[in-house]
Amino acid sequence: MAGHIIHVHGTIPAPPEQVWAVITDIEHADLVLRSVSDCELLSGEGYDVGTTWRERRSIFGHHGPERVHVVESVPPVRTVVEAEVGDDVIRTAYRLTPAGPERSSTRLAMTTVVEMSHRSAASRALWSLFGGFSYERTRRVLERDLEDIEAEARRRAARA
Repeated sequence: MAGHIIHVHGTIPAPPEQVWAVITDIEHADLVLRSVSDCELLSGEGYDVGTTWRERRSIFGHHGPERVHVVESVPPVRTVVEAEVGDDVIRTAYRLTPAGPERSSTRLAMTTVVEMSHRSAASRALWSLFGGFSYERTRRVLERDLEDIEAEARRRAARA
């Protein structure tokens, strides 16, 4: 059972390869994303299926560290990461599409889903009553993540 699905998107004035480099830079996520306060690579080198890290953030009402791993990686087009938080699985997909007249920009679409099939009936009922508060907060977090990814891609382009 999906609890909430949030979709945010925007166009970033940088090519997909540059945006991909920002999204997949796990070691610096806490320096790039305001929503991440701590990040530690646990396994894997670089970024690929199976790469695992621990990050501290608040999302869908969960606060604290979560273990995140890459479940799909098609550079520089699409990646999907997943975190098990309590009884829930939070999955975020990033889709990068070239945009602009010279394909020098990137349309970045982020879709985050919280899967609650392991929750008890009582817990799902509480979610249906109060989950809207967490939905709005999480949507704002994801919108800020999109802004932060764009700002970092711009910073990196200016340094190049």
